[in-house]
Amino acid sequence: MWPQSKNYKHMKKRMMLIGMLLPLWGAYSQTGTVPMSPESFEFTPGTVEFVTFKDRPSIKLAANSGQVVIKGLNFKDGTIEFDVESILPGFAQSVYFHKRDEKEQEIVYLRVANAGDTLANEAVQYCPYIDGVNMWDMYPNYQAPAPIKKGDWNHIKLVIHGKRMQVYVNGDTWPVLDIPKLEGIYGEGGVSFEGASYISNISVRPEDTGNLSPEEGPDLTRHQSNYLREWALTEPVVLESGREATREQLLDGDLYKDVITAEREGLINLTRKFGMNQERKVVWLKAVIESASAQGNFLDLGFSDEVWVFLNGQMVWVDKNLFQQGAGKYPKGRISVANTRVPLNLKPGKNEVTLAVANDFYGWGVIARLGSTDGILAIGKFTPPPVVPIEDINQYLGSYSSKMAPVKLTLTSENGILMAKAGDQPDLALSYRGNHHFENIKENIKLTFHPDQNTLILISGGQEYEFTKE
Repeated sequence: MWPQSKNYKHMKKRMMLIGMLLPLWGAYSQTGTVPMSPESFEFTPGTVEFVTFKDRPSIKLAANSGQVVIKGLNFKDGTIEFDVESILPGFAQSVYFHKRDEKEQEIVYLRVANAGDTLANEAVQYCPYIDGVNMWDMYPNYQAPAPIKKGDWNHIKLVIHGKRMQVYVNGDTWPVLDIPKLEGIYGEGGVSFEGASYISNISVRPEDTGNLSPEEGPDLTRHQSNYLREWALTEPVVLESGREATREQLLDGDLYKDVITAEREGLINLTRKFGMNQERKVVWLKAVIESASAQGNFLDLGFSDEVWVFLNGQMVWVDKNLFQQGAGKYPKGRISVANTRVPLNLKPGKNEVTLAVANDFYGWGVIARLGSTDGILAIGKFTPPPVVPIEDINQYLGSYSSKMAPVKLTLTSENGILMAKAGDQPDLALSYRGNHHFENIKENIKLTFHPDQNTLILISGGQEYEFTKE
């Protein structure tokens, strides 16, 4: 073997280091200016062209191109800049970031139909994708006017740092969007483009965050005590097309086994909780408002897409926010406490507010804000009553009559559940609460038995009736 000089040994170490770094080159070569060449992107063959447009190297995206992804880039914080000229007619020009897959990503897009209209509040929008759902209708405050130009280049700049993002369109002086909290599930991922257009001058600069703080911005509604921020809820079920939620479908309190808490601005985000609805589904939510006395109040209610409101077991409101059918509520089918106002006649003590919320179109959620907290003692989630086993159901069975009411009560057992029948009315299932107390929440009926005296007390409609066992 020939003897090796020290210089040779140093060169060998350098070559080994270069060999170790080569696999990383693809991941980091796309930072800074991205070359306008096929090697820089992942795309569907035959749908993207690499051309010179207005004397610039550009990518030409068609309406059917789908997402064109920058290769080998895992972007977290920094700046994304590019120039875009939309090919009209078109709907939107989009840039995706923090992309994990088609289901989990975040997006900023220009609604190109608003080009030239500096007053269009929906010209530019940010929103997350959650389980494949574009959440545009859940975040009306994350859209704004923008100086979009027709037939010319538009310069787009996104600055992202931690929870925050600022978006600039055709200028660096003032952001058209200043997002206080990014709402996506993941804080890093790919970058891609979509929409019929020419794109040029793409620059991605990780860690170039300017003076933008990474901390979440303040939620100005957080200090407001009149939002209903905690709800007990059921599992969603299919609600067939054409069917409505009704009082007869009200669920027993035992089925409200889960709890959901509001996000920013009081949003109860049902899509984040349950994911995409492939068909029309309904979920039931329940909260409690405790009032010092009887009073008239109201609920400002935002919802998507349909809502049925019950107060103490009685239906008091039905409303629809159907953007796709041309029946969207202000603002343009997005969720907002301005969607509708529900009158509430509260009784003294605890009042149960029950919502049935159905959805089969984009985001699913609800926002509820009580009109006034004067005379309100508490606002909170509904707590399901404890499940108590019946010690001896046979002691309650039989027929009961009363001098106070011209009706006979028949108590029977069905699969261990006490059933009550008044005259020829349908049987009602009664839930046991312990110490000989039973109730049916939906019908607002309570029974208290005194087995040693062969009597029971029925409370219905606020009236008490004593029955004696025959």
